[in-house]
Amino acid sequence: MNAPFRRACTAMLVAVMSVLFAGAASPKDLGVRGETWAIAEPDLLAALEARLLELERSGALAAIEDEARARVRARIEAPEPVAGIAPATEHRTRLVDPSVVLDRDVRLPDGSVLAAAGTRLNPLAHVPLSRYLLFIDGRRDAEVDWALGYAAPATIVLLAGRPLDLARRHGRAFYFDQGGRLAARFGLGATPAVIEQDGLHLRLTEVPLRDRGGRP
Repeated sequence: MNAPFRRACTAMLVAVMSVLFAGAASPKDLGVRGETWAIAEPDLLAALEARLLELERSGALAAIEDEARARVRARIEAPEPVAGIAPATEHRTRLVDPSVVLDRDVRLPDGSVLAAAGTRLNPLAHVPLSRYLLFIDGRRDAEVDWALGYAAPATIVLLAGRPLDLARRHGRAFYFDQGGRLAARFGLGATPAVIEQDGLHLRLTEVPLRDRGGRP
């Protein structure tokens, strides 16, 4: 059995036991009545360790570990789709300001302040966007074909679909917007969509699939 996993299980069981016993009544001194003996009870951690060993011998622990791995694998293979995304129905474009306001000082290795908290920074002023960003629903073959056929160097980002399956099928990397962070940052509501640099802004364009002449 994996030792860190056993220790984690033990700590979890101890926490559960602590909660269960948290509501027990406070002890009272009732005096001594009759003959007494020293309290003899097994060490709690030892008992829990024995229980884990029993689960290991029976194969139940391996089954729990396999189930946990399967759940993680499923989340990687088929991430939760980003909510609120629909197929693009019209060609729309707008500019997005990528600037951020620092919530803490940025310091160099020697401790000197490179940028103070509250400073507004535009990353495009320092590092250009070298590739187009294509946002698609990977469950729709038409959108996948559109992204794969894009003429310029581009990074494909899924808002829904199975990135590993698509990568294996097409021999190309497909990324996934985990938790919809990019969609929220750029205000994405429809796919397919493309983001490119326009000066110190990002230009976001929704491209309905009937518009086969989308840039570039």
